[in-house]
Amino acid sequence: YRKYYEEIDPTTAEYLYKQVVKQLEESKEVLDYAAAYSGMKPKQAAGIFEQMTDNLNLVARILGVMNAEERGEILGAMDPEVAAKLTKIMDPES
Repeated sequence: YRKYYEEIDPTTAEYLYKQVVKQLEESKEVLDYAAAYSGMKPKQAAGIFEQMTDNLNLVARILGVMNAEERGEILGAMDPEVAAKLTKIMDPES
């Protein structure tokens, strides 16, 4: 990878580097959210997530880093319509 980055345009390399740094920072933030929601009762976390219908992508990212059991308990406590939308967003084949 190093050779590749040395050969590309410096502006492009800088852009790619900034994107990677941003993703790493964002990932830590999502992991922090996941840890916080994992510590809640599933019904409580589900209630908060259901209020976030304007940002279901964030909810899906948070749920996506939780273990399957925690994710299942929270989705099971949610309104079925919202849980279905989140499941579609999290679908790895879409």
